Amino acid sequence: MKIEDLDTPSLIVDLDRMQRNIERMAEIARNAGVALRPHAKTHKIPHIGRLQLRAGSPGLTVAKLGEAEVFMDGGIEDLFIAYPLWGEAKWQRLCHLAERGSIRVAADSYDVLEGISQSAARHGIRIPVRLEVDCGFGRCGLQTPEEVRTLARRMGGLHGVTLVGLMGFGGQSYAQEDAEGIRRVAREEGEQLVGIASLLRADGFDIRDVSAGSTPTAPHVARVPGITEIRPGTYIFSDRDQVALGWGELDDCALTLLVTVISRPTPTRAIVDGGSKTFSSDTVAHGDGMGAVRNHPDYIVSWLTEEHGILEVPPDAHLPIGTRLDIIPNHACAALNLHDRLVAVRGENVEEVWPVAARGRVQ
Repeated sequence: MKIEDLDTPSLIVDLDRMQRNIERMAEIARNAGVALRPHAKTHKIPHIGRLQLRAGSPGLTVAKLGEAEVFMDGGIEDLFIAYPLWGEAKWQRLCHLAERGSIRVAADSYDVLEGISQSAARHGIRIPVRLEVDCGFGRCGLQTPEEVRTLARRMGGLHGVTLVGLMGFGGQSYAQEDAEGIRRVAREEGEQLVGIASLLRADGFDIRDVSAGSTPTAPHVARVPGITEIRPGTYIFSDRDQVALGWGELDDCALTLLVTVISRPTPTRAIVDGGSKTFSSDTVAHGDGMGAVRNHPDYIVSWLTEEHGILEVPPDAHLPIGTRLDIIPNHACAALNLHDRLVAVRGENVEEVWPVAARGRVQ
C-alpha cells in the first residue's frame, strides 16, 4: 500500500524520523552514563517499546496499571509505574504484574505504601518503590527533604515494599521562555534529587535509583552527577511543543496527521477533515496555531472544531478540494490517545499498521 491509498484522517509515523529520535536520546543517555527508561504513555504501542529496548533501554515507564498490563502482555517485563496507586483492586493487579516481571512503583504517601505493602505481603512479595519528590512542578510529590526522610523511615515497618530510589519531574520546564530556563530547571531538579538521595544514604538507606527528566530537560539533567536514569517520552515522535522547547526542528517530527481539504469557503480559508477529535485541542508552549502544515509554513491551522480543522492560507494558495496535507500536531501524546491505529511509513510506502494497544487504559 502507498500513502496515497490511505483514507483520511490517518495518524502516520515516519519510521526513519522516529528511529533517528530513538537513537539520539539513547546516545544522550549513553554519553552521560545514565539509564534511559522512556515514558511509553506517549506511544502506547508495545512494538515501539521493543524498538526502544533494542536501542539500549533496560525497560519502560508507564503512567497507569492498564498501560503496564498491555506492555507486559507485549513481552516488556521491566516497568516503572510513575503514578500513585490507590485501592484494593489496583494493589491486587499490581501484585499480579509483579509476579510476572520486574515492577517498580512511585509513591508519595504512607497511605498508598501501606496499601501496597499489605497486598504484596499476602502474595509473599516485596514491591520496589521510588519516593516521588515535588521538584517545583506543583503536582504530586513530597515537599521537603525532611518529609522524604520521615516517610522513608516509616516504610521500614512495612513488609511488602522496599525503598530503592527517588523520582522527580521538572514539568515547569514547559513554561520556560528560553533554553537557559530549561537548563536551569533541569539542573535544579537533578541537584534536588541527588541531595535528598545523599541524605537518605547517610540515614542508612540503599538508594540505587535517582530518576528524573522529560524530553526538554533530559539532555541536561542526565549530566547532573548522581542522576542514574532519565524518563523522557515525547522525544520518540517530537511535536510542535517539543520543537518550541528546543528538541530538534519541525523536520525531526515523526508524527503527522494526514488530512484532506474538504471545503474552500473563501480564497483564504481551507477546511480539512480533522478537528479536535483528531489532533486534540492542546496548544503549543510558545506560539500560536493548532498544528504545523509540513512544507507549507504559510498555511496556519488557526482553530479546530470537533471534526473540522480551519486553515488560514494565502489568497493565491493552490488548494483545491481533495488536496491532502500532512500536519504536525501540537502534542503527540494527546493525538495518539485519540486514534485506534498508527500507520508506519517509509518514504511513500506503508510498511505496517500498529494498534494503539494501551489507548484508553486510564485505570
